[in-house]
Amino acid sequence: MMLTNKTWNVSESACAGDSDALLRVLLNKRGIVSEEDIADFITDNPTLWHDPFLYNDMGKAVEMITDAISTGKKILVYGDYDCDGVTATAIIVRYLKSHGCNVDYIVPHRSEHGYGLTENILDKVFDINPELLITVDCGVTNIDTVRQVMERGIKVIVTDHHNIREGEIPEADCVICAKRPDNTYPFIDLCGAGVALKLVEAMGRKSPYKVTRNIWRQAVEMAGIATIADLVSVVGENRTIIKKALESMNSGDVANPGVRVMNKMLADQNKPIDETYVSFNFVPRVNAAGRLYDSSEALKLFLEDDEEKASRAARELTRENEERKSIESKVFEEAVKQIENPSRPEEWSLTNTVGPIVVYGNNWHQGVLGIVAGKLSQYFRRSAIVFTNDSIESDCVKGSGRAYGDFDLFGVLTDISDKMVNFGGHKKAAGIVVKKSNMADFMRSLESRSKEIYKSQTDISQDQDVLDVELELPYEDVTFDTYNTVCKLKPFGISNSRPVFVTRGLVISDLYTMSDGAHLRVDLTSQEGRGSDSDVLSAVGFGMGEYAGCFTVGDVVDVAYTLNEYTFRGNTTLSLHLEDIKPALTGFAWTQSGTLEKLFRSGLAIDQIVKLNKGLSEVDVIPGNEDYGNVYKTLYSVCGNKNSTADCVLLAKMINIKCRTSITPFCVRRCLEIFAEAGLIKLGSSGDRNVCFTFLPVTSKASLSATDAYKRLVING
Repeated sequence: MMLTNKTWNVSESACAGDSDALLRVLLNKRGIVSEEDIADFITDNPTLWHDPFLYNDMGKAVEMITDAISTGKKILVYGDYDCDGVTATAIIVRYLKSHGCNVDYIVPHRSEHGYGLTENILDKVFDINPELLITVDCGVTNIDTVRQVMERGIKVIVTDHHNIREGEIPEADCVICAKRPDNTYPFIDLCGAGVALKLVEAMGRKSPYKVTRNIWRQAVEMAGIATIADLVSVVGENRTIIKKALESMNSGDVANPGVRVMNKMLADQNKPIDETYVSFNFVPRVNAAGRLYDSSEALKLFLEDDEEKASRAARELTRENEERKSIESKVFEEAVKQIENPSRPEEWSLTNTVGPIVVYGNNWHQGVLGIVAGKLSQYFRRSAIVFTNDSIESDCVKGSGRAYGDFDLFGVLTDISDKMVNFGGHKKAAGIVVKKSNMADFMRSLESRSKEIYKSQTDISQDQDVLDVELELPYEDVTFDTYNTVCKLKPFGISNSRPVFVTRGLVISDLYTMSDGAHLRVDLTSQEGRGSDSDVLSAVGFGMGEYAGCFTVGDVVDVAYTLNEYTFRGNTTLSLHLEDIKPALTGFAWTQSGTLEKLFRSGLAIDQIVKLNKGLSEVDVIPGNEDYGNVYKTLYSVCGNKNSTADCVLLAKMINIKCRTSITPFCVRRCLEIFAEAGLIKLGSSGDRNVCFTFLPVTSKASLSATDAYKRLVING
């Protein structure tokens, strides 16, 4: 069970009053201040676009490709197996084929070849025997293999967007990457397909081999899909690419046949195509091919001109995606069990660590490690790394990591790079290879460096479980007008997140779970409209089904949420997607539970704590005889023997609802401490409110009154 609340970092206390003022506030928070920048940010036709020749080596790359086309040289495009790599490959291949080039392409197999231009695939490259090799979405870390290709007399152009380790770049003829130390390009956050798009643009501008309108529109569509898929920032030139791609896909005349058939198959024809559809419907199908098999079907989708063949590729990708979801679900379930297992070493329990959660499965499918790491990070609200046996190097394990909050995963891995065979990625995600014999050392170093970083952080925004809230909205401002204002900020993504709002003092008028208890649904009204069916706000908490036991109809709550719309049978309503829900607390023992905890841990006697705080009584701080049974039975029925992390306020709410009692969070924590001393549970803590506990097998009757924790309460009471 994971039942905790986040810390809300609310920067504004109220809505600015009208839609224009609200928009100004939201834009200002994103650093969009000048009239020119505002106009460009919210327009459907942004102008922010950089000259491709600002890239190092771009001019030379255009000369080399022009020479290869004009002399009929064989060109090999080498990509990556994910959506970014596949679309980047298709962008370059489609452009070259439009000029009748002698072009071939390779996208590696994840488990057979690994990421990038590896030793495992060089023989295939040499069998094709190209005269020019162009890498897309990879290459900047492949120092040795690029050198080997060059030694064969093959010209090499590297195009990439990944981080360069230790400032070392491959000795290729051209390295087009904004992460190189001597970079001259003004925007460093294009994805691999975005860089490919700029290369095609450069060819169209300065070579005799121009870019047709159709080829350019296809390239923009594919680059937009990849930019959404690759979790790069949705600001600057990336924002322009996404907007132009969505404009093309919504035009009624989609340029790329594969994109066209996929949209017909998946998109709601009554809604415009947006970044949410691309991210949650289109991209997973493209990625599924590279995760489970190879990316041939994904490449067919983007390279095929025959719509029927493209449709077959789309259907096959959909089948593969269903298979991927089944495998992913199984691995995620096993990973959660591993983390919550009572026998997990204390050293690596959730409460005793601050760094990324690390899990390992002997034969988990490599293709789903990244997705599972992402799901674990959201479920446990911690960064996560998922490992399995490396299918290429038998003495190694291969892992994929995803960061939670503002944790710089790539930065931490860079600091302990001597503990790994290889790694790559960026702040939010990383791929890792570690020797099996070195895993323990890697984990200790990872945790040690993470602790050092957290100790050095004093700003609340650096806390990985902080929820950044844009505005606190009163109930009457939670309207479609506000939602439509928010939509002017689209497309959303990294560095331009969908705004999170907070509204306080709402009353639960209905509450239930959906999807077999997985999700929470609450209907909310204002306190003035208590009991009325009019103006009900509907809120859904995805993955928050466990919270249902902590609330009941009539409770007053504070909610953090994003605004969305929901259409059912032609009726569109406003929908709140919950980010967090908290009880609106009253009474000192509830509102100041953290203060009470600090006073108790300082050694202050219970009777002194009561005397110091007006409105506090002994019943608020000393559990009654029935409380012990209520706490044990309730939590055991909900948690079983799983490792659970929970907020004592939410636990107290749950116990009070189930047992119709009135125990306080302070008393719940005291009960748990007494249970731990009596050998009934294993207990850890995380701050003033959260506890981590696991129920232990009971072989004999426990004596609660014999524990020191119980005696302290009784003696001081």
